Amino acid sequence: MKKLVIVLVFVSIFAQETTHTVKEGDTLWDIAGAYYQNPFLWPYVWRANLTKIEDPHWIYPEQIFAIPPAPVGEMVPTVPEAVEPVPEIIEEIPEEITVALPPKPAAEIISVITPEKRIFSEEIIHRAGFLVDEDIPYWGKIIGTEPAGEKRLTTYKEIYIDRADDIKKGDLLTIYRHGAFVTHPKTGRRLGKEVKVLGKAEVQAVNTDGARCKIVASYDIIKQGDYVTPYEPILAPEKIELIPTTKEIEGYVVEVRDIGILTQPHVLAIVDHGEESGIAVGDIFEVYQKREIGGKDMPDYDIAKIQIISVFREVSIGLLLWDRKTPLIKRGETCRLSMEAR
Repeated sequence: MKKLVIVLVFVSIFAQETTHTVKEGDTLWDIAGAYYQNPFLWPYVWRANLTKIEDPHWIYPEQIFAIPPAPVGEMVPTVPEAVEPVPEIIEEIPEEITVALPPKPAAEIISVITPEKRIFSEEIIHRAGFLVDEDIPYWGKIIGTEPAGEKRLTTYKEIYIDRADDIKKGDLLTIYRHGAFVTHPKTGRRLGKEVKVLGKAEVQAVNTDGARCKIVASYDIIKQGDYVTPYEPILAPEKIELIPTTKEIEGYVVEVRDIGILTQPHVLAIVDHGEESGIAVGDIFEVYQKREIGGKDMPDYDIAKIQIISVFREVSIGLLLWDRKTPLIKRGETCRLSMEAR
């Protein structure tokens, strides 16, 4: 007897753990973006592969990582077009029912991920940190974890802080660590002291002597003893128009963070011009190198672009505009203002 069997195949690449083979250029940030559609969930991939990843900033080609299921309740992943639920009509099938198996996601999915076009997000500006002339006044610090004894803290971990005054449930805090003095690569002059922003936490409960908080964003590994201070809302510009500059501003790259090719794609750089030079958020600096062949001066060679996201008195922090062909830049590279933001 002939039967008409309608088989509905529901496929989700997030239903069970899968694996990913690392290729050159991959980052935990990109991998989380590919499999979870949320790059800030990179700690889930890291924690699932602690025996293989000594430092989450460095991963290597040919490593095979377990990709755990998407965290329940934290996000709803988008099902890729190629595996959406598809009704399939099968005619003249015998008594048994044939069920189509979901295709295994190809590791090549990572190659189609493009960086965020809107670079002026609140998270990126927050992550950039800031430079100060003096240390930030003490407000509070992490004195414990839940469960106790956690050494390397990331997103969704719970912490205890030694602050109870003037805070309430729902308040947001910035987690930070004091950095070193930033000096000019040519003169050695101090330009400010770096404050490294490690993440953001939300107050969950407050008692007489302290509070319990949940880490809601981690940009680096957080540890007991790191400092906290009230989070200041960041007004990220929605749109910036650029025009060629008429100013002749030459300078140097003072510092570069995450310069390895396998680090997170958001590489930050500090340049030695700020408010005193009239620099504004959105301005673009070209990083270039002098060229000389056979004792003759050749045209300068542009190697990268830095778009400014935070401006301070004497320096600015910018984002290296993402380009797979962009070579590494280092402290002491020459740069010049090329575009101004309006």
